[in-house]
Amino acid sequence: MDKKDQYKIFIDYLLEVNAHTNLTTITDVDQIKIKHIEDSLSVLDLIKENDKVLDIGSGAGFPGIPLAIEKKIDLTLIDSVNKKVNFMNQAIEKIDLKNARAIHARAEDFAKDNREKYDVVVSRAVANMTTLSELCLPFVKVGGIFIALKGPKADEELEEAKNAIKILGGKVIDIERFDLSGNERANIVVKKIHPTNNKYPRGKNLPKTKPLK
Repeated sequence: MDKKDQYKIFIDYLLEVNAHTNLTTITDVDQIKIKHIEDSLSVLDLIKENDKVLDIGSGAGFPGIPLAIEKKIDLTLIDSVNKKVNFMNQAIEKIDLKNARAIHARAEDFAKDNREKYDVVVSRAVANMTTLSELCLPFVKVGGIFIALKGPKADEELEEAKNAIKILGGKVIDIERFDLSGNERANIVVKKIHPTNNKYPRGKNLPKTKPLK
């Protein structure tokens, strides 16, 4: 199956399921291509062939599924909402994606057996940068990267997250800014420079309710 067919089947299935299950508020095909797919692919050049990639809080499969359509990677998507996980696994099967799977899990629980196993961790539209760093950086191998796909508040979020990123073993190495059809976007790239203490991520929703200072 070629990429064009994979995208068409994926978008058609997304709209079919979205008619009865809330996966996205964007229902125009052209807007899905821009705001979901193009946005997801803005990080493609940061990912290498055969990288082990984790997408946290994947929702309807963004950015992970478009990345796996474009490049041969080993992809794991996790989400805490089971209906979204079911959708992603069905989509993966329909478009015949190899080496991809969606898992129903919270990041805090998934971290128990999957610490520092991934070359790249990506996350989009999940939480503020401080919370997101605690949920994502524990999964990144030392030398690997965490990419947060962000909007116009990226600088403000990053300023608040600087100390948390340091505590968690990361260092910001780039902020890629771009305009996406009139939408201000910024991809924050964090390199893992030393291991994350085993106490992170904290459970009981603490990364969100009591973010690291």
